[in-house]
Amino acid sequence: ASTSGQCSREKLELRTEETETKTYCLRERKDCTYEEVDEPQDDDILYCEKCQEIFIDSCPAHGPPTFVKDNAVAKGHPNRSALTLPPGLRIGPSGIPEAGLGVWNEASDLPLGLHFGPYEGRITKDEEAANSGYSWQITKGRNCYEYVDGKDKSRANWMR
Repeated sequence: ASTSGQCSREKLELRTEETETKTYCLRERKDCTYEEVDEPQDDDILYCEKCQEIFIDSCPAHGPPTFVKDNAVAKGHPNRSALTLPPGLRIGPSGIPEAGLGVWNEASDLPLGLHFGPYEGRITKDEEAANSGYSWQITKGRNCYEYVDGKDKSRANWMR
């Protein structure tokens, strides 16, 4: 019986040695402050025709862009899309076969770098809008899309 008691004591001592844990000094950690940075969206990025560079808000060399505003017409007007056309422009038949209508400049020279828009219409997730011939697809994430459908003339602007 004394031999088995001695074996048990040896096993217990071995088990105690195996379960011993070692501790390490943690290196000193410096305090860090994290802040979220808003990434610009594709719609925030503009292009300078003079520099041929992209920018956000304002071109470093040429300043902020010039946006041409649509004529103000309430949504719901049956011919809203044509009536929103800015002054100096005309909607007429395109010279390109089967292209439908186009927009023509009747004003004097337009300065380089003018921005028109945004494209207006009914915002939908319905994929049928993609087939209307008047829609823009907006990527909202991986395999997630919305459409700005300009088919309805009472909700769209001249850019349709």
